[in-house]
Amino acid sequence: MALKRTWPIWASLAVVFAWPCFAAGPRVLWKTKVGGRIYSSPVVCDLLPSPGLEIVVCASEGRKVICLSAKGRALWSFGEGLSARLTTTPAAADLDGDGNLEIVVAGGGGNLICLGNAGALRWRLKLEGEVDWSAPVIADLDRDGSTEIVVSTNAGFAFCVGATGNLLWKKKLGNQASALISVADVNSDGKQEVIVAADRSLFCLDAKGETLWQFQGRGGCSGATTGDIDHDGRLEILAAFEDQTLCCLTGAGQHKWTYHGGYAGGGAATLSPPSLADMDGDGRLEIFFGDTNGALRCLNYRGEELWCFTTGWWISAPPTIGDIDGDGELEVLAGCEDGSILCLNSKREVEWRFVTDFRVLSSPALVDLDGDGRTEVVATSNDNFVYCLEPPARRASGRLPWPMARLNLAQTGALPTR
Repeated sequence: MALKRTWPIWASLAVVFAWPCFAAGPRVLWKTKVGGRIYSSPVVCDLLPSPGLEIVVCASEGRKVICLSAKGRALWSFGEGLSARLTTTPAAADLDGDGNLEIVVAGGGGNLICLGNAGALRWRLKLEGEVDWSAPVIADLDRDGSTEIVVSTNAGFAFCVGATGNLLWKKKLGNQASALISVADVNSDGKQEVIVAADRSLFCLDAKGETLWQFQGRGGCSGATTGDIDHDGRLEILAAFEDQTLCCLTGAGQHKWTYHGGYAGGGAATLSPPSLADMDGDGRLEIFFGDTNGALRCLNYRGEELWCFTTGWWISAPPTIGDIDGDGELEVLAGCEDGSILCLNSKREVEWRFVTDFRVLSSPALVDLDGDGRTEVVATSNDNFVYCLEPPARRASGRLPWPMARLNLAQTGALPTR
């Protein structure tokens, strides 16, 4: 079941949340209007030979894929044959081995499209159902040197597509399968597995689309993330569910632990798929996620809550994590339904908050956009703008363990074993 974008009842109440005092916020280097609400998280990559990196986003109502320069200038857009709004995040990889990245986008009326680095259509495949609130994932599933693309739809199908747009397999999983997918070698067999949700179940599929195991949750699943959270050399799978639970599974699908979230105001909430980082340097990973009751949480590798920061507003996209100001400490950034981008330090303290004019339902990207050795924050908002922000007191870039919504350009949502 996909993450529902229904407006929570309490959001219409006249409630004022008292934010703590914190240092001056980031400076806006530029902002660019793209002609439609943006639900997609920004994808920042080196598409063109011009200086700096490029930014690719999907404009929802505008039904376009848009590429901006490092200075925020529009370079190209594509909207041909996109008949419905785009609420997904693009993926990027060199699919044909020519040294240039391709952009893969799903949605806009059941489309899976591949664009060249200058925005020209390479191929299009029509899918059964629509792709909502998720992203295609690019990976070499069987490690044969050829790249595959995996995507799921609200008709309950998972699809695997070759680098030239040829359908390799499809599998019916249930009635609804629009959650975020993770791809990794979870069972150490040398090939990559597809971790995909449908209805209330999480499936592990092999490279040929065969089911290896299935885990039954108590609510719809918003997506999964994989990583070696306890530093034992084996990957764990973390699945977020709509009943405010986060389940940790082994690569064989065995249950390890379940975190049950709570909210002082009552009611269940959907958790965002988690992001992972070693905040304290002990070799084990901390787990970060938001929820639709307005909390941003940090757990340890055993599923024990280390801290919870309450905003009062939805945090529906995965947080991003990095030392954006170069002070040697990691920050956690999240987009909130009140239109703000929130930056916390590892101790749950607010470092800054930047406010846009409408909801932020996406993940900010942390990247050195212009090659000056310092990190910028690139964010999108439902106010139709893409923002480039300079963090306050910025020094040379520090480490960026989870810099984008799903960690990397391929949208795998999987942190390799270390």
